[in-house]
Amino acid sequence: MERTGSQRRWVDGLGWAAIYAALWASFSEGGGWSLGAPSILLAVLLSVWLGLRPWHPTLSALPGFIAFFLMRMLAGGWDVAVRALHPRRPLQPAWLDYPLQCASPQVRLLLSALVGLLPGTLSSRVDGERLRVHVLDERQAWQPTVAELERHLQRLLGAGGRG
Repeated sequence: MERTGSQRRWVDGLGWAAIYAALWASFSEGGGWSLGAPSILLAVLLSVWLGLRPWHPTLSALPGFIAFFLMRMLAGGWDVAVRALHPRRPLQPAWLDYPLQCASPQVRLLLSALVGLLPGTLSSRVDGERLRVHVLDERQAWQPTVAELERHLQRLLGAGGRG
């Protein structure tokens, strides 16, 4: 069913309201609604006025994303712990570029936010068609993991690649 512009704005507004309310509830530990409600309303109005669409994750991709992300996050924590306990373990830190495959701004934003939870990596910014990444050891194969995360985010957010 095709939605009119007005219907789409209402649906988008409800989507943004749910997202902003969930964020407010998690950051404020469920309190402060006298400030939160007007802030959420303003954020929703601004988002709709700017024509931004809320993210609609593909639920069938969610289990694979969660499993991948939790496993890599645990591996990242383990790697840092081992390096802290074994100070002689060699490091070769470097700033490197990861060529982005997806043009979606949502995928790029989430990728840059989540890369820091992967083993030995930290993102600094998206610069054109590349993601600037700091790695603890440039000899480690970090690119395949970042590429896999990008593919999971593409599936999760229903975003296509460059093609």
